[in-house]
Amino acid sequence: MIDRLHHRGWHYVLLIGISAILFFLNLGGATLWDIDEGRNSECAFEMMESGNWIVPTFNSQLRAHKPALLYWLQILSYSLFGVNEFAARLPSALAALGTVLLAYELARSMFTRTTGLLAGVIAATTPMLCGAARFANPDALLNFCTVLTLTIFWLGLAERRWWWFALLGGASGLAVLAKGPVGLLLPGAIVTAFLLWERRWGVAWDRRWLLAFWSFVIVALPWYAWVGIETKGEFLKAFLWTHNIERGTDTMENHHGFPGYYLVVLLVGTAPWSIFAAIACWFGMWSAVRVPWTSCQSWWAGAAEGVSPLSPVLGGEGRRRLDRPAAYRLLICWIGVFVVFFSIAATKLPNYVLPALAPCVLLLARFLQRWQSGTIHVPNWLIYLSVVNLLLIGVLFSAGLSIAGGVGELALLRGRFFPGLAGWAFIGLVPMFAAALCWWFARRRQHGRFVTTLAVCAVLLLGPMAAYASVVFNRCKAPSSLVEQADALRRDEDIRIAGWNVEHLPSLNFYVKRNVEHLRDDKAAVNFLSTRLPVYLFLPLDDWRRIEAQVAGRARLVGRQVDMYHHAEIVVVTNR
Repeated sequence: MIDRLHHRGWHYVLLIGISAILFFLNLGGATLWDIDEGRNSECAFEMMESGNWIVPTFNSQLRAHKPALLYWLQILSYSLFGVNEFAARLPSALAALGTVLLAYELARSMFTRTTGLLAGVIAATTPMLCGAARFANPDALLNFCTVLTLTIFWLGLAERRWWWFALLGGASGLAVLAKGPVGLLLPGAIVTAFLLWERRWGVAWDRRWLLAFWSFVIVALPWYAWVGIETKGEFLKAFLWTHNIERGTDTMENHHGFPGYYLVVLLVGTAPWSIFAAIACWFGMWSAVRVPWTSCQSWWAGAAEGVSPLSPVLGGEGRRRLDRPAAYRLLICWIGVFVVFFSIAATKLPNYVLPALAPCVLLLARFLQRWQSGTIHVPNWLIYLSVVNLLLIGVLFSAGLSIAGGVGELALLRGRFFPGLAGWAFIGLVPMFAAALCWWFARRRQHGRFVTTLAVCAVLLLGPMAAYASVVFNRCKAPSSLVEQADALRRDEDIRIAGWNVEHLPSLNFYVKRNVEHLRDDKAAVNFLSTRLPVYLFLPLDDWRRIEAQVAGRARLVGRQVDMYHHAEIVVVTNR
């Protein structure tokens, strides 16, 4: 199937179609996820309302967590589609689509057009990229800008024209605007490691790197300088020190992990394709070796992919070829830098290594293309073991959804169930059925059909889960439902909104479209409800029961909703 689609235009149609299902279908169906989506989406709304596109604010206070690129794109999206969940997530979805197309182009340049198509399909059907596409934070943008930077690096390295330097600087500048210094430091570390491994350090002494520098300065620095002036350095101090350096040296917000944390993240984040992760790494590592040790000659001969006669030629330094081993070396450096850097950092979150997804996808795609074309031999037992792992994915998927949905009521979960989720347990049948088909195709040596089945499985598994199963959680997310129950979205009235012990729900600001006062004790809550101005107070049910008698006759409960984050009921009370 895949081999018949050889035209770039048809490749794009297929990849955009798959991405549309996985990234855009019912994009606004799930209400905002707290904490990050709530803060980011409200911050963009406040910047739009104030007309100040320079200083990010949340609840009218400086927000120094992230740079401004995401907010700017969200503002543009709000202007086109209104202030809603779809518009808040649209920049992330578009960035994910761009990443899929870049993965296709990079794999096509490094290897073949068939590998490129397969890389695009795999990228689109990974839980990691699909999740980033449907989440309103800067990670999808950083990922796109990082992949863009390294794609430009690879495509232009052979000739190194002046525009290549300018584009590299501009792409890095966008990455820094998306999330900060890591947008420059990590791609720079990857390029440096690759050039050292390739012994092409002479590239670093080209005077035209000044073009890259000035291109970077023009794109990235004006906003940082402006926001530093506007906030008298407060934003830069908090952003660079607290949210970059301290995140690396100290565990923030209890986000820590074990050794090998990010390897597990990448395995889960590339499922179901990760059933071939170990095999793809084996062939990829040997293909990065040009001259093996004598004792390893047989292993290298059976796994390595040598120089392509169609590979472009580098200028200077003996006119050495930019060959297949060089492609594998760049991919390995790419994965290694991200995994090692964030493994050393104290604060750990799964999304930190999202930019390492693209090289993993390319290694998987190249292995599968070589295997289905018959240019490498893989022991049958390894293929059957991979199929068994696919079956286990289905079993674990069904069991996990059932348990999380309340089936069995395991004491280990302490009552933290999500009603309605068990109804989606049937989706685990998709990888189970795919495993049976893959076993059949493996026995008949129909490798192309094997890979196609796996691709269809990934789409059918992720598509419904991302677009519709995620909506089940709306029943357990309080802010949107409570605002609707209480009719608290009153933009044209002079009212006050307050929260008590709900700081973990910043999306409340987004749904009431105004600032939220945060109260600190019983007395403040009672006084707030006793004012003559119409007010709405959002608070846990237990806190309301404690003060209810003190405001009897002056306030009433008008909404209640389960809060999945603190496993408690949140209510809204008004004096209207």
